[in-house]
Amino acid sequence: MNSKVITVLLVDDDEDDYFLTREYFNDLINWKFDITWCATYKEAIHAIQNKKFDLYFFDYLLGERNGIDLIEEATTLECEEPMILLTGKGDTKIAVEALRLGAVDYLIKNELDSEKLERTIRYALERTSVLKALRHSERRYRRVFEESNDFLFISDLEGVITDFNTSACTLTGYLPKELKGKNILEIVDDVNFGLVWDGIEDRAIQDFEVRIATTDGEKKYCVFSASMEMDEDNPYVQGRLHDITARKQSERERLFSEKLAVTSRLVRMLAHEVRNPLTNVNLSAEQLEMELVDEDQKFYTQIIKRNCTRINDLITQLLQPSSSSDIVLVEQSIHYILDEAIATAYDRVQLKRIKITKAYADEDFCIPLDSVSLQMAFLNLITNAIEAMDEDKGILRITTRIQADSLQVIFADNGSGISQENMDKVFEPYFTGKKNGMGLGLATTLNILHAHHGRIDVQSEVGEGTTFTVSFSDK
Repeated sequence: MNSKVITVLLVDDDEDDYFLTREYFNDLINWKFDITWCATYKEAIHAIQNKKFDLYFFDYLLGERNGIDLIEEATTLECEEPMILLTGKGDTKIAVEALRLGAVDYLIKNELDSEKLERTIRYALERTSVLKALRHSERRYRRVFEESNDFLFISDLEGVITDFNTSACTLTGYLPKELKGKNILEIVDDVNFGLVWDGIEDRAIQDFEVRIATTDGEKKYCVFSASMEMDEDNPYVQGRLHDITARKQSERERLFSEKLAVTSRLVRMLAHEVRNPLTNVNLSAEQLEMELVDEDQKFYTQIIKRNCTRINDLITQLLQPSSSSDIVLVEQSIHYILDEAIATAYDRVQLKRIKITKAYADEDFCIPLDSVSLQMAFLNLITNAIEAMDEDKGILRITTRIQADSLQVIFADNGSGISQENMDKVFEPYFTGKKNGMGLGLATTLNILHAHHGRIDVQSEVGEGTTFTVSFSDK
């Protein structure tokens, strides 16, 4: 016996038919029913909106409207409980239409009896229970799918994307209409990825590190996972791209910072050990110069003093990367600082006949900054770009924009580029690819940007140019 009370809404404009149908319900001794009767279409809609019934029976003839209209409107109102149509005579067209619109079954009144009614109710409740569970599961997994921060996708075995979440568009920059139908192999920028994908029918891909290209040309590092699944007899691929660009950048910056800190301590120690005897040498040279009468002999003491000054200046320059921790941040315009840095580099630009184009955002961003040190950091990036480009052919494009809650300043040149083996060394102190360089420019820049709570990323291809992206987060 079914102990649960089944609440039923019976919609029929004929009261005699209602009483007759109710008697059939009363004959089902193994069931408990609480039946509510509605005689009009309007009353039925109001009752459906309350969503307090387990089962609905709609008569086909309801005055100006009919049961088909009621099923359609109930479906619009997101009624998930089973609906059964009652008709006066067997009409296949009406039955098919009712089932198409969402009814689980239909009963012919003049053929109705307790046995048919019980069978229909049992089938309707069981079928609806299964469908509800499926819908609930689908909603739950769809919510997980949509709310994930990872690029989740479904594709065919060739890699053509058939479904994806909103994070896929956020990560790649593609519009939904552009991403649907695109091949995942076109998005992943890795020459070895095709070989890995070809084996997906035999084994899943687990945490394979790849690089993807966004619509604006930015390169992002991701961990790729995917596996082949079966939908009945139809194979498909479900996959995930997890963005690790920020993590890799943080790890790289932390490593550079550690190296910079160690190097700074070493330099400070050496500077102290060198400056003490250097001071003695300089003082001795001055004293000796005062005692010398022969001007020709003073020539040698002046050489000693000039070189002491040169060594002291060199030590000061070596100590420069560690001095940015003393900066004071004041709210100022980032565009103004950029313009000042460009103006400072004007002579170099003119000498090499380099073209600088500015693509600033319409909004003039103001952030906490130290104008002197940040201008130095920007000038280092501009100078590096100028030195990497050919005369008359160089173009440096400086862009500002808001990207993922961060203010970005982008320096993109068409210079010689940086080799992959040197990419991880460019911010290391005293590493340089220049003949007469000291390797302090980018190390200083990194230190200054850290003091501004900023980050810097570099992407480059040999012969294609280099892009430095400086990001200031508002968090």
